[in-house]
Amino acid sequence: MPAGARALRRGGRRLTLVTAAIPTYNRARFLDGALESIFAQTFRDFEVLVVDDGSTDETPSVLARYDDQIRVVRQENRGRAAARNRAVREARGRYVSFLDSDDRWLPEKLARHVPVLEADPKAAMVHGHIDVIAEDGESLGEETRRHRALFSAAHRNGVTYAGYAFNCRCFSSAMTVRVEALESVGLYDPSLLLDDYDVYLRLALEYEIVFLEGPAVALYRHHAGQMATYELTMGQIQTAKKHLALLEARPGISDRALARRNFLLMLARSYAVLGEQRKSRYYLLQALRLDPSVLRQSWVLKRLVASFVKR
Repeated sequence: MPAGARALRRGGRRLTLVTAAIPTYNRARFLDGALESIFAQTFRDFEVLVVDDGSTDETPSVLARYDDQIRVVRQENRGRAAARNRAVREARGRYVSFLDSDDRWLPEKLARHVPVLEADPKAAMVHGHIDVIAEDGESLGEETRRHRALFSAAHRNGVTYAGYAFNCRCFSSAMTVRVEALESVGLYDPSLLLDDYDVYLRLALEYEIVFLEGPAVALYRHHAGQMATYELTMGQIQTAKKHLALLEARPGISDRALARRNFLLMLARSYAVLGEQRKSRYYLLQALRLDPSVLRQSWVLKRLVASFVKR
């Protein structure tokens, strides 16, 4: 068994340093690749946990081939957030490192992430770049370059709650997080379409998040079974509204006004994607009332003008 060679025992519970967690639902065709990418890690102190969220395809038979190399937890289909929460609750590691079952890790992911968390107790999460691949595994160079530019720009000045309010660039397969930190902020919210975006925001509000420049740590796969643009956009709207309410309830939050402005800009942009121009304009004007200087951003002026155009 490749994982947990240096495991400790505490209170009768077997502990490893990292739980490599795969939540999955009906992705049997990608599972072998995901699991093999974990076994190929140069860092070895980990366990492999798979949460099967009620799969009806060949997932159980694929997992059976790995026998005692992995630990499998099965549950009725309850959705992505519930599967992730089950993984956190079942984790035996100090850190949990997620891998979406259609993605793959690159061999140095854990070797690069773990020392960052070990060296800085204030850091709750570390993540990095991704390379983009097609459904068949072919490298998508243009998409990779585009994502790298977006990720680097979003993290140029470090990670803040207010910054993530408008521009959060993080993929689940490219992150590793302290289990205690996830538990302290309340785990993933099953009521949200973008439960991961919400978690990153709550972690950024309470802890430090580290973004690693340099080589990619994971392969992100584009395929037809992923979340559609409509769901993604609705998830952004849900999350922004949840956090605007949180800001009202917690007036002592650092950079509260900036965070509020950025969530309003997120809503303006999201409603524009949905073609709801009046709502887009409403939130854009609210953001402008808070901070008229955003009008200097070219996209804001263009968005404001476009919101008056009938389509």
